[in-house]
Amino acid sequence: MEFKEILEERYATKLFDGKKVDEEKIEQIKDMIRLSPSAINLQPWKIKIVSDDDLKEKLSPAAMDQPQIKSCSHLLVFCAEKDLRANADKIISGLKASGIPDENIKFLESVLDNFTAMFPGEAAVCESQHNVFIATITAIYAAKSLGIDSCPMQGFNPEAFSEILEIPDNLVPTMIVPLGYAADEPMPKTRFSKEEIFF
Repeated sequence: MEFKEILEERYATKLFDGKKVDEEKIEQIKDMIRLSPSAINLQPWKIKIVSDDDLKEKLSPAAMDQPQIKSCSHLLVFCAEKDLRANADKIISGLKASGIPDENIKFLESVLDNFTAMFPGEAAVCESQHNVFIATITAIYAAKSLGIDSCPMQGFNPEAFSEILEIPDNLVPTMIVPLGYAADEPMPKTRFSKEEIFF
């Protein structure tokens, strides 16, 4: 499927048919999400994948009982990492282990130090969430490229999701993406004209 075709055919699915997406396709989607771009390659996200029907049932009230939650095959819960510094340290450790020259590592270390210092406290969460949105977009287009429908959603209670899924304190649930096969029909796609967007 050409990328333009993916853009044209993808829509926010409101109801899935309950059929399970096979694990091989889920693994392909995970591989594609891993390739998502992020600021200075910090990858400040973790993604919880929920496929258990009983667990989706528990999560449903915390997402306004929207039908996507219970009818989807898999629910991706995208979480933002609060600790940018921890991810920066992990990147540096990985580079050292792979034999990258010290002078290259020192330069990147300096860049990462300066970058992470720009986002103290809650600002780090905000920066991580900006990157989570990029990973979410990757997920929905990756899924569509494999014939799988999706719906990016912010209409849920992050605190309740954290409690039900036992998400660690360093992570903030930010977006959820149900995956599956559509049982509804898309509305006509409407977008602002190029003249209204580009200036």
